Amino acid sequence: MSAIRRLGGFRFWSLIPFVVVAAVFGIYPFLRVVQMAFGHVSVRGGGMTFEWRGLENFHRALEDDLFHHSLAISGIFVVATTVISLVLGTALAILTDRATKMQNVARNVLVWPAIIAPVVVSVVWVLILNPQIGVLNQALSTLGLPEQGWLGDGVGAMAAIIAVDVWHWTPIVYLLIYSALKGIDSEVLEAASVDGANRSQTTRHVVIPMLLPAIAAAAVLRVVMGVKAFDEMYLLTRGGPGDSTTIISLLIRGIVFDEVDLGYGSAVSLVTIGIVLVMAVLIFAVRPILRRRA
Repeated sequence: MSAIRRLGGFRFWSLIPFVVVAAVFGIYPFLRVVQMAFGHVSVRGGGMTFEWRGLENFHRALEDDLFHHSLAISGIFVVATTVISLVLGTALAILTDRATKMQNVARNVLVWPAIIAPVVVSVVWVLILNPQIGVLNQALSTLGLPEQGWLGDGVGAMAAIIAVDVWHWTPIVYLLIYSALKGIDSEVLEAASVDGANRSQTTRHVVIPMLLPAIAAAAVLRVVMGVKAFDEMYLLTRGGPGDSTTIISLLIRGIVFDEVDLGYGSAVSLVTIGIVLVMAVLIFAVRPILRRRA
């Protein structure tokens, strides 16, 4: 009994560093953001002064066309990157699991983009997409095809940042789905084979339904990552051309650091967090249904 008590005490004390770090770097800053969202914050003499304004910042957000535009752009970006990542990650996981040769090599190659720092990813893709020195335009020129300004128009720039994000983070989806795939009982697959199902039928009617809860979890993760995306987009387009790629993280950065409007920036941040929470709740609400189907 004393050993159990000592173990329980250790568990309690071992949580204290995590609680302290979460409180200092998570809870307290969030509470400050909530406070600033309801007022006007001025930076004077190295300090901040707060003036209560109630819901004024939130009313401003409702009337801000740039905020509405940024939400729409972010919605397109998040939906596109999430759907493409889920499809590619699931397909790659199934193909890797079926591979009979060089399976370990395939796993390592597919994972390595996710371990590269976002700044390095941005530099790599700038060297690929740059209209003057980019590898892609040089390849087109070699083939006798017209060169393209990949980041010079809104549609091309949006397609480019979607492609970069998908390339960078699809490995995370791949790992989640591949782990869930390895957790499927082999007896279930054998039973499907005994019942006369071929490989494609087994994948469609057995494997995919059993992977749906993992796919839902990966979808939530990708939605959050899509809303948080910043590094590659800032270094590749900085929200341009115009405001065509000004996703919500770039908008908040501009409000807080360029305009130094901490109150309005905090309100926009809270609205964004609320939207993400609603989306996460909806996806998790579907998970029990998917689990029952599986």
